[in-house]
Amino acid sequence: MKTRYIASLLVLAFATAGSPAWAQAQTQDNPLGTPAAAIGKFSENYAEAVRMALPPIDSAGLAKVMERVQAAATNSRPLAISNSAELEKFFGLRSRNPDKSGDFVDAGDAVYRFEPQAGRLYVTWRQTDVKPVARATFASRIKGIRASHEALAKRLGISADEVMFTDFREILTKTDRRVPASTAATADTPIMAEGATTTMLRAVGGVLVEGSYLRVSSPDARRMSLVKASWPRVQLADASARQLRAPKDMLDEFAKRVANDSRGVPVSVRMAVVLRPADPAKPGMYVPSLKIGVEPKAIKTADGYRTDAGMVYYSDLLKDSPAFVEASGGDTAEAEKGTAPN
Repeated sequence: MKTRYIASLLVLAFATAGSPAWAQAQTQDNPLGTPAAAIGKFSENYAEAVRMALPPIDSAGLAKVMERVQAAATNSRPLAISNSAELEKFFGLRSRNPDKSGDFVDAGDAVYRFEPQAGRLYVTWRQTDVKPVARATFASRIKGIRASHEALAKRLGISADEVMFTDFREILTKTDRRVPASTAATADTPIMAEGATTTMLRAVGGVLVEGSYLRVSSPDARRMSLVKASWPRVQLADASARQLRAPKDMLDEFAKRVANDSRGVPVSVRMAVVLRPADPAKPGMYVPSLKIGVEPKAIKTADGYRTDAGMVYYSDLLKDSPAFVEASGGDTAEAEKGTAPN
């Protein structure tokens, strides 16, 4: 029996505030995120934890940032594929003439799904000849795989200017010696490599676009096993015509919500200004929002440590918006929409 390890980015729907993507959105000198001094600090004083986590940007600074986003959005481009026929040609897939977009289509050696209005595509290939190799052997393939993923992004029309963060990781596997299938399987075997995955996160005007990304997995530089993307044309939902509020204006509301949900457990809080999908019916339409991640501290128990999942909140940065909103309308790099055929 094999256990597969793939260290994935928690991007669109992270459970804690510890992912590389989240950290990238709040570097030391970035006024759009939690100051570095507050990162990783746990406290039962929720008002203080929230205050320390607030991005320092004020409403005037936020307005300038949104002007920059608005200007950059006018040059944003969707994927360089506009219909299923183009997708089949782009990836060399067997044509099935799907009746409508948004459905999973079985193209024989691959399964795909394309939602042109939302700028979302998903292609997975059926591969039966991929064999794990030693990580030392796989190391010689990494440069070629990286280059092939970067070339694919370029062919898809993804501008390097909109790539905020790129994560490259090996896909690892190990035979589980606790479930022996034979005498040989009882030996402790090394972790092997089956391929690698690149994830590119998107920013427009320097602001992270929630749910917009490209993910590519490959066993080698010649083949792909998965391509998954959400990369629509970006429009800002009327933010320039409405008064923006600074994160600090909502300090009391944030502190009350965190205190109510945390129930005495020490927590670490992180925040970042992002562009949140505004409406599922309007793909590509975004609103400036504050993303708030609350990570509970691990609790020691008789059996070890219990780590709760934590919470994620959004608060739109428009002065007449409610304190909290339900996130909707965006795909994530961690979740699939529906189930693909086997």
